[in-house]
Amino acid sequence: MKKLFCLTIVPIFFIIIVNLVGAAREITLGGEFNTSLNAIYTEQTGFTLMPEASLDLELILPSWKNNEFRCAGYLLTDIPESKIDFFWKKLYWKYKFEKLHLTVGRQPVFWSFGSLLNPVDYTLGAAALEQEYSFKYQDALEIYYPLNWNTSFTMVVSHPGQSTHWKAGLRGRTLIKGFDITANYIQEQIGKEERDDYRWGITAKGDLGSVGVYGALGYYSREKAYSLLAGLDYSYSFPAGNQLFLQAECLYIPSGILPGIIGSLMFVSAEEQQNNITLLVGNTTYKINEFSNIGLSTLYNYSNGSVVMLPFYNDQLSTNCTIQIQGGIETKSTFKSGVSNTNAVLNHPVNLFLKIGLNHTF
Repeated sequence: MKKLFCLTIVPIFFIIIVNLVGAAREITLGGEFNTSLNAIYTEQTGFTLMPEASLDLELILPSWKNNEFRCAGYLLTDIPESKIDFFWKKLYWKYKFEKLHLTVGRQPVFWSFGSLLNPVDYTLGAAALEQEYSFKYQDALEIYYPLNWNTSFTMVVSHPGQSTHWKAGLRGRTLIKGFDITANYIQEQIGKEERDDYRWGITAKGDLGSVGVYGALGYYSREKAYSLLAGLDYSYSFPAGNQLFLQAECLYIPSGILPGIIGSLMFVSAEEQQNNITLLVGNTTYKINEFSNIGLSTLYNYSNGSVVMLPFYNDQLSTNCTIQIQGGIETKSTFKSGVSNTNAVLNHPVNLFLKIGLNHTF
């Protein structure tokens, strides 16, 4: 099936490129070059320094009639190991029919609704704590069908990452009394022998006065369990122009999906217990001025007392250059799981990291 997918998409790309040759002068190249130095400490290996460099490129092509073509790649260099990794983030063709949109190829596939962690996304871990990960980009066919300005349906069939199977999902979205409501169903593996590997989710997001509220309910056939999420967000603007953003949420999830929804956060380990666990997640961001901000993201696993804290600072040094400083610390309670003592959860740091990087956009 993957071979059939390639044989279908390659001729389409060729036809589009041939028709765009006449508009070659409108083609531009943009992207971002990142360099960073990472200092990492773990109990097992001690301190490690890891320099990194990455290049995010996107070829911006002009639209042609109802056709759109997107091409973007990501190049990451592992300097200590002298390795270079590359993957396509976008390589797709999109055609806007009169009543629906068809997108074929490597594309971002994610169903976010404004939460810090998303237990009902199309792919768990595509984004976490305002960071996106490679799981977000998949070889897929997407059909988007809008019924009106506030109601739509989306169907996706994709081949995620290095998997040997295909997955499919259906999502509906509408607006009810000012609340954005979505419902989705996802078949993790397409095949007769995997019919029971599915999950579904419902989300809602709206405003109550000056406070934003949101929630989600999910079910996972593999774990035979439900998940619940409830959150709120609030922003305040100071007279001087500074802004404060606050967001917090509580999750009650099956322990088996924890490694999925936290994306690539390296210092959060999977739970071994079979019952559901409770997570408290928060983010505070203070916009110092138009060019810089500082903040802290926190994840607290109430079930075992572990805490992950992720402070960050960004400052735009010039029009195209930004410095980013990110830190991380994971702590574990010195008390056994089930013993309530919140004063002890910071007593035992087990993992640390510090990242200092420069980003240059062009």
